[in-house]
Amino acid sequence: MPKQSSRAVAKKKKDLDLTPPEEIRARRIRRFALIGTLVACILGVAIYFAARPVGGAIKGWQSRRLAREAFALIDKKKWNEAAAKARDAYFLCPSEPQSWRAFARLTSRTSQWPAALEWWKKVDEEHRLTVDDRRDFIGAALMTGEIPLAEKQAQILLAQPGGPAPIDLVFAGQVAARQSNPLLALDYGERVLADKRAKPYNILSAATLVLSVTSPSSPPYASAWKQIEDVARDPKNPASLDALAVLANEQTVPPIPAISGNKSLSLESTSAESPAPARQGATLSSDAVAPAEAAGPPSGVSPGSTSQPTTAIQGAAVTSPPPSLTLTLVATPPPTPVGRTMSLKEVADALENHPDARPFHKLLALEVRARQDPVLTDQYVSDAIERFANASRLAQTYQGSAELADETLGALAGWLNKIGRPAKTLDVLPEARAMQRPDLFLSYLNALASLQRWNDIKAVLVSERSSIDPLFEHMYLAVAQAHLGSATAATNEWQRALEVANTTEKLIALAKYAEGNSANDIADSAFAGAIKITPKNREAYAGRLRLAMAAGDTVKAQKISAEIAQLWPDDAAARNQDAYLRLLLGASGHAAEAAGREAQVLVAKEPQNWQARATLGLACLRLGRRQEAFAAIREPRVTGVEPPGALAVRAAILAANGYGEGARNDALLLAAKPLLPEERALIAPLQ
Repeated sequence: MPKQSSRAVAKKKKDLDLTPPEEIRARRIRRFALIGTLVACILGVAIYFAARPVGGAIKGWQSRRLAREAFALIDKKKWNEAAAKARDAYFLCPSEPQSWRAFARLTSRTSQWPAALEWWKKVDEEHRLTVDDRRDFIGAALMTGEIPLAEKQAQILLAQPGGPAPIDLVFAGQVAARQSNPLLALDYGERVLADKRAKPYNILSAATLVLSVTSPSSPPYASAWKQIEDVARDPKNPASLDALAVLANEQTVPPIPAISGNKSLSLESTSAESPAPARQGATLSSDAVAPAEAAGPPSGVSPGSTSQPTTAIQGAAVTSPPPSLTLTLVATPPPTPVGRTMSLKEVADALENHPDARPFHKLLALEVRARQDPVLTDQYVSDAIERFANASRLAQTYQGSAELADETLGALAGWLNKIGRPAKTLDVLPEARAMQRPDLFLSYLNALASLQRWNDIKAVLVSERSSIDPLFEHMYLAVAQAHLGSATAATNEWQRALEVANTTEKLIALAKYAEGNSANDIADSAFAGAIKITPKNREAYAGRLRLAMAAGDTVKAQKISAEIAQLWPDDAAARNQDAYLRLLLGASGHAAEAAGREAQVLVAKEPQNWQARATLGLACLRLGRRQEAFAAIREPRVTGVEPPGALAVRAAILAANGYGEGARNDALLLAAKPLLPEERALIAPLQ
């Protein structure tokens, strides 16, 4: 066998040696071509399947790069350039979360709250939120009424390792204030004011938060007011201008000093039958409970949060016979200065001379002076026109100053409208100039409306020379036609406005304007249209609920509130509203039991929430538990800022428990208040 094998190999080798070189070369070429073809096929298949992921990765990288450029432009407040970069980032890769973040941050910083909220929700779903993102998320949620979302993000910020930052405590306080929990809001505000890490804007926000949830006669209010004055007095403080604007606000009330400025002298009520002192207010006999009294003066407003004025405690103890008042000296710490220590004149001077003051601030200073000396208002108006109308004309003569000119003229026109001088607005803002910018044109229209010049408004809007969006043209024309007595033309303009409102933002704007001008059917249609585009738009749902309540349509209101509770199951206030309306419509038995249990949980969490107490009390009434209903409404003191419906339930509970006089007094006070038919039926036997 080995010999045969060796002969075969030798023969094969001999045959190879006889093969021509050209044939050997051709064989090799064919072999290489076959191998190359196979490699090319393999590479083609690989490229086919890998091209899309590779291309997507490249586009994602480019999208992230553009998003980073957008963030840098947002920080520099170059909004138009930032918007262009964000759009490019999104269209290049719509699935890239960084492009969503760019849009979310841009819309937050430009106060486009509904859009910002939707973008932040998308970013949150991808778990890409940073600490700064969560803060912007809270701001958007607060401004759009999405309190549960704001609370969730605030809790995450509060749970950060190393403890929350002062700004996070401010946000938590604003959420608490919106949840009708002034004690918790006050606690957060005071923690910020005592924190040495707090920055100037943190201090200002916390102080205004404290003003919004306390009474002007309380020590925390006085302390917060002093903090604002301290910030306002320092021109080098970056928050000083905003602090001065807070102090200049005509709605802001300075602290109320104690009697003769001496806190060591106080009035105490004593009674032979009860050691408990009577509260400030009328003292009633044992068969009555004090009705609501007038509310106290409003407090300051916190930026980014809803103002909730809180008055001094009012009410009456149930005593018989009436207690006697005695003057008692009480040992207290030395009195601290309260009241305004920075006069309005000082505030006006500081606004006027602040190195960073813009035209708005200087005009606000003149407004403060006019409030101080109303007789000189015309002189201040003349001074403003001389300074700022001329300034705007001079600014136009310098290259590159058009923006300053527009800002100055816009501020002046808005200020003149605000203080009731629309004729002067028309003097400084002629029609030709107003046509150049939408904001100036709106000031021009507002001045005409204040002067009841509806024919002029109609003429300028139908002339096709206006610079505003067609939606707003139809809206303003509808109001003008209504004032001119053309009801059909007004209806047609409202319908045209509905037709051109093709975005959520436009529909919400239309709904609010229509609601403000008593076109509630148009407002409801616009809110409904916004919900079709954005099914979870909370502002639109809240608007529809508000309109149904105003119309006294409890059935429709309950249906809408049920939808809200279903869409936002974590919102305790929404669930409580739904339960309350169900009870008004006659729910009893197991439904009333369930409503009462849930309301009890909310009352335990928010003791000052009168709407929750009304639900609990009404549930107890439906179940025949009069004493439990009375316990639900007895503890909190009525200040006059409670919802009228809750007070109607309170009156019914008082009557059911034998407090006829107090119930009739409450019913009398509610006679002119807006109530649902079922709420009015509760107090009908008392009137």
